[in-house]
Amino acid sequence: MTMTWRPAVWADAEEGLSIQPKNWGDALVGFEAALEAWRSIVASPFFASAVLERRAAHKAAELIGFGAAIFITSAFAEAEIGNPSPDVNSRAVAAIAARQPLLATYQEVAQANAGAGVDVLVLCGNWRDENLNSDERQMLHTLFASSFAEWVAGYRIRRILYETTDAPAEEFVRASVVYQAIAAFPELGRATFVMSRESVKAIPASIGNMIFSYTEPVLGLRDSDQQLLRAAVRGATDAELASEMGVTAAAVKARWRSIFARVDHVMPNLVIDDREDNYRGTQKRHRVLAYVRLHPEELSPYD
Repeated sequence: MTMTWRPAVWADAEEGLSIQPKNWGDALVGFEAALEAWRSIVASPFFASAVLERRAAHKAAELIGFGAAIFITSAFAEAEIGNPSPDVNSRAVAAIAARQPLLATYQEVAQANAGAGVDVLVLCGNWRDENLNSDERQMLHTLFASSFAEWVAGYRIRRILYETTDAPAEEFVRASVVYQAIAAFPELGRATFVMSRESVKAIPASIGNMIFSYTEPVLGLRDSDQQLLRAAVRGATDAELASEMGVTAAAVKARWRSIFARVDHVMPNLVIDDREDNYRGTQKRHRVLAYVRLHPEELSPYD
């Protein structure tokens, strides 16, 4: 039996949210409007997701957990922290359904990375608790935390808000220690928590410290260069890069040359090796891709 995680697609969201219907956030706008709001959420470039699957020998993967979070505006975060009330998902979904500013824009994230940091709202962390033994439950908790840390790597995180909607989720969050409770609504089975840079300092070796660690980028790559490198890191070929970005193969090669020139200007030793007379483009690519994998901040917006 193995347990793994992967990013979610829309079908995963529908199945994952059905595990805990309270997380749909449909109380204010109704289910159909909430459904459309969730489609907008899943389509956002700043939607963090994880599908946790369990695989047994010779059997199809079984979805046992689903987590989702979004980057939100600082104004929404300030309002929720300053005056917490139950069912934050419904207020978030209603704002998105009404096309109000809630989801952080590209420019807002770029400014946050260069400033105080971006705020995050955890929309759900659902799992089929009745189907898990104690070891699997512990593994699931670890995968939730590590997958989230991997997704936000490269972003300057300021605060993470999370409202639990059932006893297992609240137990999980309270056990993490680095989340601080700011409100409890026992009659509704809900509680609101916040994680911040200050709260994670209590446990230096925690995943929380990984989430809030941040190094400013040094390459200063253009948006188009970041787009190409993000796809290349996923393993895309030049033909796939051209198709994904809607440009010609010649334009992709030109963009690679632009990236090499920028890297050579800022970090010349990264792409040029004086010991080799014939240092090829593929070798340069390997070095650049290896570097940005270790420095994801180079691929996130920065103003």
